[in-house]
Amino acid sequence: MRRRPYRPLKDRVLAEWRGYWEPQDTTKFEDKIDSVVGKTMKGLGLKERFHEEAVFEAWNAMVDGFIAANARPVSLERRVLAIQVLHATVHYELDRMKGRLLARMQERFGADKVREIRFRLG
Repeated sequence: MRRRPYRPLKDRVLAEWRGYWEPQDTTKFEDKIDSVVGKTMKGLGLKERFHEEAVFEAWNAMVDGFIAANARPVSLERRVLAIQVLHATVHYELDRMKGRLLARMQERFGADKVREIRFRLG
């Protein structure tokens, strides 16, 4: 005869509220969660999104405070980093620094992640 394990009142209330019982032993799920998250991120296209956020953070660390306040990354599509610039003078300065900024980005992330930097005024 198989007996049901005793579950405390708290567990029974939670199970009723959730609509299911949690297994008593969850250790078999612990080693697989990283593979599940990785597959899910890859399937939804979020793995590339993660790299995009890292590039955006690197941009703010790479330029000085004034430029970071007046120019922010907008998107990274097809390996082209789009930067929105608020002032024409900042646009001019960034256009002059474009080669150095691109080289630093490629040094940090690789040429396969960032191929070009484009600046948009507005």
